Amino acid sequence: MRTVVRVVILLLMPSLLAGAATAQTAQGGTPKSVEEAVLAVAADMERAAASGDVDRLFSFMLDTDKGSIIQNGEFMATRQDALQRVKNNFLRVSKVEYRWNRQHVTVLAPDVALLTAQGESTATTTEGQVFTAPFAQTVVFVLKDGRWKAIHGHQSSPQRR
Repeated sequence: MRTVVRVVILLLMPSLLAGAATAQTAQGGTPKSVEEAVLAVAADMERAAASGDVDRLFSFMLDTDKGSIIQNGEFMATRQDALQRVKNNFLRVSKVEYRWNRQHVTVLAPDVALLTAQGESTATTTEGQVFTAPFAQTVVFVLKDGRWKAIHGHQSSPQRR
């Protein structure tokens, strides 16, 4: 059961990195337009994760070798490391749903934004088991070639008591 809960948690992170391929903001956008664009990208990422389209989900993430995702103390240095982990986990999941309690965007610069969020995910395994887990996450977005992309995500889920 603990393994399945970890799978649910690993599936959560990509959804946080959610993003809209069509969400664009020109350099120097207003804080409000940056916030709207980042939330649109996050929503697109969530839709990709919920539909099980891991490649689409990761199309919103930039390559890095300095820490693509950190999840519950596990450091996935590259986008490829994180992509492979999520693909493997999705093999055991038939459905994922997300509920957000809150999402906040802090505009750090016209081309850098920080998304913080708290919510809950529910995953149904291929065997029909259903697991729900709360989580919190932080995602750093940068504007690259006119599109908002995630450069780093950090997600954690409290331990069950």
